[in-house]
Amino acid sequence: MATRREGHGGLPIALDGTTDRDPEFLYVHANGFCKELWRPVVEHLDPGRSWWSMDLRGHGDTGGGSFPYRWHTVALDVLAILGEVRGVVGVGHSMGGASLARAEILQPGTFRHLVLIEPILFPPPHGRTDIPLADVAQHRRSVFPDREATHRRFTRGGPYVTWDPSVLDLYVDHAWGPGPGGWEIKCDPLVEADYYREGNNVDTWDRLPEIEVPVTLVAGSESDTHTGPYLRALEGRFTDVELVVIQDRGHLVPMEAPSLIADIVRRVV
Repeated sequence: MATRREGHGGLPIALDGTTDRDPEFLYVHANGFCKELWRPVVEHLDPGRSWWSMDLRGHGDTGGGSFPYRWHTVALDVLAILGEVRGVVGVGHSMGGASLARAEILQPGTFRHLVLIEPILFPPPHGRTDIPLADVAQHRRSVFPDREATHRRFTRGGPYVTWDPSVLDLYVDHAWGPGPGGWEIKCDPLVEADYYREGNNVDTWDRLPEIEVPVTLVAGSESDTHTGPYLRALEGRFTDVELVVIQDRGHLVPMEAPSLIADIVRRVV
């Protein structure tokens, strides 16, 4: 059973990690995934350090929430679970990275360093957008006959074939689980799709210069989201930033190379 702390509006947020201690590190996953995927990063870094990872609302063991699933609310959940804790190292991937950035904007000093891995941060104009990725997510298959069938599907093709095997096992075992119909996904595809539609309905890009703590911006050289002019423009929005490009990796670099992410986090602390 996951440990829970109260998020924004009282929603219980499920946590993994050394939850009997205040965290030195807070890890936040990308849309559609789960908190346990950070375990290999932690194991490569130093399992003795205190850390938390959280399931976003609508995901994993947190579940819950209501439509629309706004990214601003995720940032409020981050601040709520941390409470009075300050000086944390925040490590976030994709939507998770964007949410950490917004949390620091809303409450400066919450973090002492941000490691933002391919954070999804859109320039204006801002607003809810029905992007193609939302339609793909909405029609995602959500149930397989059993755990083994689920695992076979993700080793057979698609972006998962480049993942570290330990991360893939954690994904199958924790982003999915037993249900009435078989082995079922925990994040409803309609929830995942709604997060995508809400991705630009927030002004975090405009406020990035307000972040005063050091930022390590991480991108994969084979990314399909963080390339060329956009990546340079994003880097330029931060006051104190180091850009790290990981060669031969894509947008899902934490799943592909957790040891490399651990090396980056180790260096900043």
